[in-house]
Amino acid sequence: MKFVRVLALLLALLMLLPAYAACGDKPEETTKAPQSNGNDDRDGEQDTVPADLKYNGETVTFLVRGGSNMNQYELACEELINDPVYDAIHYRNIDVENRLGVKIKAIPRNDEFPYTDWNNALSVSVLTNTGDYDGAAFYLSAGTSLAKEGIYYNLLSLTKDEGGYLNFEKPWWNNSMVDELSVYGAMFFAGGSLTITQAASGVCVFFNRDLFNQKYPDDRDTTLYQLVRDGQWTAEKMTYYVSNCWDDLNSDGLVGPGDVVGIKSLGSAAGQMDAWVLAMGLDFTRTDVFGEPELVLFNSHTVPAYEKVRGVFNNPGGFIPAGEANHEDTSMPNGNVLFYTQSLGYGADMKSSTVNYGVLPIPKYNEDQEDYRTCFANSASALAVCSNLSDSRAAMVSAVLEVLSAESYKQVIPVYYGTVLKGHYSREQADAEMYDTILNSFVFSFGFAWSTGSLGGISGIFRRLDSEYDIQNFIDSNKDSWNNQLTSLLSALSDIS
Repeated sequence: MKFVRVLALLLALLMLLPAYAACGDKPEETTKAPQSNGNDDRDGEQDTVPADLKYNGETVTFLVRGGSNMNQYELACEELINDPVYDAIHYRNIDVENRLGVKIKAIPRNDEFPYTDWNNALSVSVLTNTGDYDGAAFYLSAGTSLAKEGIYYNLLSLTKDEGGYLNFEKPWWNNSMVDELSVYGAMFFAGGSLTITQAASGVCVFFNRDLFNQKYPDDRDTTLYQLVRDGQWTAEKMTYYVSNCWDDLNSDGLVGPGDVVGIKSLGSAAGQMDAWVLAMGLDFTRTDVFGEPELVLFNSHTVPAYEKVRGVFNNPGGFIPAGEANHEDTSMPNGNVLFYTQSLGYGADMKSSTVNYGVLPIPKYNEDQEDYRTCFANSASALAVCSNLSDSRAAMVSAVLEVLSAESYKQVIPVYYGTVLKGHYSREQADAEMYDTILNSFVFSFGFAWSTGSLGGISGIFRRLDSEYDIQNFIDSNKDSWNNQLTSLLSALSDIS
């Protein structure tokens, strides 16, 4: 609806252009669209950047990832593309540019080797001081390692009390990230309302409502929603539904392509297995009494939690194909998969399908676990400022990031949450309720952020689901190495802080 109102406004402005031309004046581009959208509480939250702060037409440039609209456009979308989220981003940036007197530019890279090439491009620019970029929205899993090389500015030195304009007490910053990533008085990357990829990468469970009702006529799909509301949506409940769903359509006695299955894990879905660690009540790291992260994964809960998850997938209803074949004949859009663990953004694929689907959070370990716990996939973006900037320029970039984040909180997130997730991607009101549950249950971990580049891939301990995998042996074989890598990481962060 917001996009329709904006479109109507644009048409009205076009009708007025001749009058402006006759006077020789060009109107300043602005949204002028109603901003409330049922969002009065958000509109009332004001940023702390001085209202009279103004720069003289400076261009602030960010290196971003290519490969998808969300990667490319989350910081800047220069043209209207008839999409509610990206058009909201377009107007958000116009408002910020007009307020601060800047031009915001995002440069996407589509590389043959997207992680190493992207990192190298940013690193070389900073180390040679070319001035190509002021900041970046990097691939969380791959880009954290640049912090150890001194490529990123300490964001805590850019707060409103330290000569900059960032205010991490505000709701447009992910407070869990701020708490987890701050160490030795420094924090080198962050996220929140501006990094919309983090919301889109939140891991959830899509399910086939019609298939569930066919298999469980005494329960019906409303049972699943009620289990979530009652705090009873657990790994054990999910295992029951998965293991009683299989139809061996080709009568070969094996779960395989074309069968009706209870759950599927393949490709990106296998990558989503990292989120199950946090969902089961585990953490990779926790801050000790000295304020340093320590590994806490080696405890008595780890193996039972893993066995719960393996029970979900490794049973007669679980489909875990070998190799990298797509097996699209067994898929959620094809209608013969009951549950599929994926990111919230997968709703775009499901919306275009004919499947009557619903959405749920990842289940809990058991009913005694207090809350559902959602983690965004490590394909999400994190924000950084380049360390080669002068203090005055870094302060300017911090002002841009703060106001962009504040306006995202007010203008973009309500569109993504309300219009897209709870509107376009929801088939029933209960699904919108589930999206609220998921979005309100995000957790984060220092160990998750640094897993791939610096902690030996510790976040992937749940990725193997086969019966030959002995997770306790795997932990015992790697924990000394993980602890040593954490010690090295903390030493590097201490040196550059």
